[in-house]
This record gives sequence, structure tokens and C-alpha cells, in this order.
Amino acid sequence: MNKNIIDQLPADEQPAALKLHDAAEKINISAAFELELENRLMEKYKSKHQPAGWATFAGSLGWVVTAVGALFLLNWAIRTLAPTIQPASGETPASEISFGENVQAGKICKGSLTLTHGFSVFVTNEDKTGFIELDEERAIGELRSSAWQSNGQLVIIGNTAGNGNIYRVDARDNSLQPLVSNSELGYLKDVAWSRDSSQVLIWSSQNNSLIYVMNADGSALQETNLDVQLFSTPQFSPDNQSVVFYGADAESDGLFEARLDGSEARLISPLVEDDSAFAWSPVGALLAYFEMDRDLGEARLVTLGDKESVLGTLPIPTGSGSSIPDVAHLTWSQDGTKLVFEFGRSASDRVIYLAHADGSGLIRLADAAHAPAISSDGNCLAYISNEQVFLLDLTDTTSTPVLLADLPDGRSIADFRLDQLQWQP
Repeated sequence: MNKNIIDQLPADEQPAALKLHDAAEKINISAAFELELENRLMEKYKSKHQPAGWATFAGSLGWVVTAVGALFLLNWAIRTLAPTIQPASGETPASEISFGENVQAGKICKGSLTLTHGFSVFVTNEDKTGFIELDEERAIGELRSSAWQSNGQLVIIGNTAGNGNIYRVDARDNSLQPLVSNSELGYLKDVAWSRDSSQVLIWSSQNNSLIYVMNADGSALQETNLDVQLFSTPQFSPDNQSVVFYGADAESDGLFEARLDGSEARLISPLVEDDSAFAWSPVGALLAYFEMDRDLGEARLVTLGDKESVLGTLPIPTGSGSSIPDVAHLTWSQDGTKLVFEFGRSASDRVIYLAHADGSGLIRLADAAHAPAISSDGNCLAYISNEQVFLLDLTDTTSTPVLLADLPDGRSIADFRLDQLQWQP
């Protein structure tokens, strides 16, 4: 409707005409109807001095109100009863991509995930929907464990007829290339890399007071006698000059540190009781470990650096003869801001917890679960539960876990405590 026409109406009649003008704009009336409306208003204007002017205007105004009201009703009916019109294909808004889809597309939690289970080692397929077995022909008697170098190279410990071997995995076809073949070191238990991946450490059950350190290419093998029995795989200190491990000497058991120059080992804490309840932070020189205080009835997550801090506690039975839960797979995130671990006696009652390095407390992540591992970008937690491997979004720990795959069959039945998940750095 042309506002110039409204301006020509008497002042006392303009408000009603303006309301009709605004209503017409809102419902987007047709040009034909707008012209008819203007003509009716002009007819009223031309006859305003005639005696029957008000009656003529009232008739015209009544017609306009009736027509506008009908258009309002029609507009409401169309919006309410008609099916929603879908946008054109080129205008379809992008649907939100789920956490699982982002993982499978390789947008987050990049790199392979390895699984050690039943004396076999597996790696995830490209889209992380299943596992591929390494050494599918099972030419090697058993694959005991695996470990990633910081550069993304995977090595595996294998044993056949009592002879320990170390293999590199060729990422092109997942074939195993010998690094140390038919060693005379006996039954090899595990392997650990130095932080800079320049050295690798191995140990065997043949003599659990000895460790062997060699260069990354398998050269310069050196033997070190720790004079302490090893109960777990030692871990290099950040400066590569010493190792920490769970073990025992003639006087005590607990967490020890031994220098690689052969000097006497020192006891860090006699309250450490589990073989994977300690870990060095990937950044800095912060050592985390769990103490089992049977006198106080608490398990303490401790970090030791310039000072000692307690990040969280969990209750345990008191008394020296009590059966207490295990702590296992204590693992740091790559940025050193958080840790995960499992806590419990059996596979069915194990609980996975997350702890923040700032000491803000423990978060319960998963029940009846074990073998936790944090992806290098910190977004994914992988774990095993009920014979399945799951992924949890660590940016939203209250979200529902995503099933990666069923746990594949290993070469033989092994204790669940040997299960291990590890993300490629």
C-alpha cells in the first residue's frame, strides 16, 4: 500500500489505515489486493464531504478488515496445517557429525591403536572399525607385548621355543621385521623406549635382576645388573640415566630407582605394590605412582617432582593381611595434564578413573573395565569391557561410549591383566 495515499487521509482516520498497512506488509498481500485496498480508501476520501461519507467509509473499512482477517486466517492455516517445506538440496544444513564418525574419519584420535591380548598383537584398521592381527600366520610362538616409539614406530616382543625376539612392524604391510633375532636372553617379558627413542630396554625371566639396553637400531647391547629383583618393566627416567621399576631387594619391596652406571638402587616408596602403578610424565620430570597405605586404609595417587603432591585417594581395607585392589595401567596423557588408571580386584569389578595433574580430584569413567589408554590428542579413551573395546569422548566424559570392535581371539587364553591398549604417538 502506498503511504502517500495514507498521508492524504484525514488525521483522525490515518491510525486505522496505518494498522491495515502494517498488517498487509506482514502477511505479504498480493499487488491486486493492495490496489483494491487503495481504491477503496481513495473512494472514501473523495466522498468525505458527502452526507453519507461515514457510511461509505464504514462499508469500505468493513470490507478491508474482513479481507485482511481472512488473509490472516489463511496464512495461519498454511503455516499450521501444511507440511514443512524442505530446503533445496544445495541449501540443506550440515548435520552434526558424531564423536564416533569423527574418529572413523580420522579427524580426531589419529594414529593406530594396538591391542595386546591372548599372546597376540593387533592394530586397528584404517577407519577404526576393527582389528588386524599381526603375524596372522602365527609363525611366532607368541607375541608377548608391544611398544610405540615416539616417532610412531611399533616394536613387538616375541618368543618362540624360549628364544626371545624383537620385531619392528613395517607400516606398509604390517609385516614383522627382526630387530633382535634368536637372542640368548631367554624368555623376553617386555620392552620400553627412552623418551627420545634413542635407546630401548628389555628384560627377561631368565634373570630378573638384569636389564638390557641397546640402541634403537639393535646395536651396542649392554647388560646391567640392578641387584634388585624386577617385578615389572622398568621405565627410563627423562634424562635416560636411570630407570624406575617395581621390585624387591633383601630388605624391602616397592618402587625403586637404579642408575644405569651400576650404582646402588634406591627405594622411592615401599608402599607401591603393583607392577604398572607408576609412570613418568611425557613432559617434564614428574613421576606418578600409587601408594597402598594399609595402616590408613587408603590408596594414594602421588606425583613427585620438585615436591610431592597427592592427586587423589581411594579407600582400601586396613591391615597387613588384607586383600586389596590392584592399580594397573597408570598412564599419562601426552600433554601431561591428566592420568588414567584401573582399580579393582577382578575384571568384573575394575573401575577406570581419570585424575587431573592439578589435583582437582578423581573422575569415575567406566565400570567393569580395564586397559585404559589416552590418544595422543587427548580426545579418546580406549578401554576393554565385557569382551569389547570401547572409545570414550574425553571432551565430554558423561557421553555414551562408542563400540570400536569386539575383542578378537588371541592365540591362547591369558590373564586379563596382560591385556594392553596403546595409541600411536
